[in-house]
Amino acid sequence: MLLYLWSREFLNANITHGGYETNHVVATSLLDMYAKCGSLSCAEKIFLRISRHSVISYTSMIMAKAKHGLGEAALQLFDEMVAKRMRPNYVTLLAVLHACSHSGLVAEGLGYVNSMVEKYGVVPDPRHYTCVVDMLGRFGRVDEAYELAKTIEVGAEQGALLWGALLSAGRLHGRVDIVCHASKRLIESNQQVTSAYVALSNAYAVAGGWEDSESLRLEMRRGGNVKERACSWIEIKDSVYAFHAGDLSCDESGEIVRFMKDLEKRMKERGHRGSSSMMTSSSVFVDVDEEAKEEIVSLHCERLALAFGLIHLPEGSTIRIMNNLRMCRDCHEAFKLISGIVEREIVVRDVNSNKLVARWRTGALVAAREASGVGAAVGGGGGGGGGGGGDRAYSSARAPPESLNIAFRGRSYRLTD
Repeated sequence: MLLYLWSREFLNANITHGGYETNHVVATSLLDMYAKCGSLSCAEKIFLRISRHSVISYTSMIMAKAKHGLGEAALQLFDEMVAKRMRPNYVTLLAVLHACSHSGLVAEGLGYVNSMVEKYGVVPDPRHYTCVVDMLGRFGRVDEAYELAKTIEVGAEQGALLWGALLSAGRLHGRVDIVCHASKRLIESNQQVTSAYVALSNAYAVAGGWEDSESLRLEMRRGGNVKERACSWIEIKDSVYAFHAGDLSCDESGEIVRFMKDLEKRMKERGHRGSSSMMTSSSVFVDVDEEAKEEIVSLHCERLALAFGLIHLPEGSTIRIMNNLRMCRDCHEAFKLISGIVEREIVVRDVNSNKLVARWRTGALVAAREASGVGAAVGGGGGGGGGGGGDRAYSSARAPPESLNIAFRGRSYRLTD
């Protein structure tokens, strides 16, 4: 749900005025609300005002930092909680694994899942192992992720998360075989059917199987599986504006297009050439020349929303955009350059999972989530594509074991760092 900024502030003011912020349950809910609306700084202020912390308040703040791509900060908060002799529960450790997964802390994440029972008395369940699959796949260890995924027995809902994570990993690293396996599992389980059909069709196209690709899309349409139209939202003052990909029907479309063309010219001056890779773009282009590809990508909904925000929001203010679909690699790279050109912070979030896609500040990538299919980690770089490049060095407090053995349903899986 997209909540107006003024509504959040109004709610906060009433809670504060009524003295309810001292209630840790109310305060934790307020913290969670701000984090989900993209304002981590406000969430942190609420957290610091809580007089008596509990596992719930700490878990909420750890998850907030995890969703904003601040893995190191989330782990520091977890260490602080444990030092205060608060016993983490399975949700806390799920938040910790999310933090590791979204920030490239692969070795640390494997260490936590391997020691959950011994250190914290929590038995890992399929949700924890799904995080491990996501973490391994995101940073290049796709085969290990796939082997682990095949052993996890899950219901339909959790299976959608598991195979959806593997599908994203396959897309990210150009593994057509993994995309095919994951897509077929999703279609068989009747979960995320439309996105699975599209991914499988694209995979066939990448492999040169254009007839199979077209046949699958026809089957998809016959089954009534229509691809959701891409949409982005941006909040300005007390209103929310929606933009659809390629839609230039609004009154200010001419100004938006001119603004974007000027930005694209300035991006090209900085070396931006765009991406036409079929495995990293949001679409598969068939018989389309480079100029046409640029035109199509320039009308992606998040770019239209960004231009509208830059035109109407005060200079220096943060641009916050919500997406309903995956952000393509070209838009991701473009936003990074644009944030430097206009000297603005830009935040993009996924409206479905309410997770951070990426945050840029004056040209530097502050944090990113791999949901966009973009290899990036905290601290600004593009490290996802090479396999493990996003791993962090261990501190002396968390020395890495030589190898890790994950036990699941009576079987042991050896994962080396």
